[in-house]
Amino acid sequence: MEKINTKNYNGVLETTEVFSKVKAVDTSGNDILVLPGFVASKGGCGKISSSNRLKSNTWYRIAVGERGNVCNSTLLMIGNEYNGDAPCSQLLCIFADGYSNNQSIIELANAGRVLNKARILYKSSATEGPVVEIFIGTTKDNMCFLAYSSNIKFTFQDPVEVSETPESGYSVKEFTF
Repeated sequence: MEKINTKNYNGVLETTEVFSKVKAVDTSGNDILVLPGFVASKGGCGKISSSNRLKSNTWYRIAVGERGNVCNSTLLMIGNEYNGDAPCSQLLCIFADGYSNNQSIIELANAGRVLNKARILYKSSATEGPVVEIFIGTTKDNMCFLAYSSNIKFTFQDPVEVSETPESGYSVKEFTF
């Protein structure tokens, strides 16, 4: 068994509210300074705030997997802001590939609902990945916020409105919440 010694600073580091770099450890065990976003992106984390209000009862594409022949999965939190109705949020676990029938979107928790439905478009392809689309179920147009973590192979994007009819050439699995 390999023993790894970690450094124990015992609270001797200064606490501050203003910083431009954070301390990290490289693969050789050396202390390094990096931008905070670098650490988050390397851990498969990120966030997106919709640049426009998303329309109620409308489908939006939010993520595309790398390829159909790999595991594409993530944890996704989606929330909205107050707009005459209380803000809501949902936590989802998403898995998709192109070669099985295991595509799934599981709601792990909710505080109200931003989404009524979500779907995964997929096909057997080593070059094209599965697509995640969401159906906004709020009573009014609203700003939405996406935060993802534990991300494997999905690329998230600002939500793009898509047709209710899924893109041709894909198999579709739809999930209702």
